[in-house]
Amino acid sequence: MDGPAVRARLQETVDALLAGRAQVRALEAGAGKRTRLRLPPDAYAVGVDTDAAAIARNPRLDERVVADLAEYRPPPASFDLITCWYVLEHVADPAGLLDRLAAWTAPGGLLVLAVPQLRSPKALVTKLTPHRFHVWFRRRVLGYPHAGQPGHGPYPTTLRRAITPAALTRRLAGHGLHPVWQTYFEDGKQAGLRHRLRLTGRRWTAACALTRVLSLGTLEPAGTEYAAVFQATGFRTTTGTARPLP
Repeated sequence: MDGPAVRARLQETVDALLAGRAQVRALEAGAGKRTRLRLPPDAYAVGVDTDAAAIARNPRLDERVVADLAEYRPPPASFDLITCWYVLEHVADPAGLLDRLAAWTAPGGLLVLAVPQLRSPKALVTKLTPHRFHVWFRRRVLGYPHAGQPGHGPYPTTLRRAITPAALTRRLAGHGLHPVWQTYFEDGKQAGLRHRLRLTGRRWTAACALTRVLSLGTLEPAGTEYAAVFQATGFRTTTGTARPLP
């Protein structure tokens, strides 16, 4: 699926799972300039971000908190819906942030995540190049003239192994959150660039196959991104035993 199709399916999934919940409390963990999901009209949306210029431009938020997510301290089980969209790859301790996000999710609530897929050439290049190259690439190649300025990405990346799909699933399972929907898809910026370069159709299929062969199956060019919805089931795993949440 491409990006728009993924977002449409994601919205359908979240709408269905939140159906019947009154006055949904939603958290945008790393809110940025826009809320990623369409929220019910009566939902109360809280946004947390270190970029004051970006969060000030987000029109859907009812409450704006300029802070690092590591320092944010809401009560446990505060939110019916938490969206953490392309944030975990930028923090020094993604596993610790996952623990906090899980603790903030109400019973039956949803945690929506999107991260780069580390087994892609795109992620490998991002990992091996300095931040100033990412800024230059967005400005000069992708055509974003304000890239790197306050309120605009890209932001420095860490890309820890804790954000692989398997690691995310294991970590969140320990807090009683389990995936109810997940998918891989291609980054829109990559798709746009390869279309400009006419790397489409059979050429793209051949390039993907060659990449897999040369990398001994470790790299996947097409599925550059991973998105998932995790739901709090009310059980947390501790020392191998599942028990109800307090």
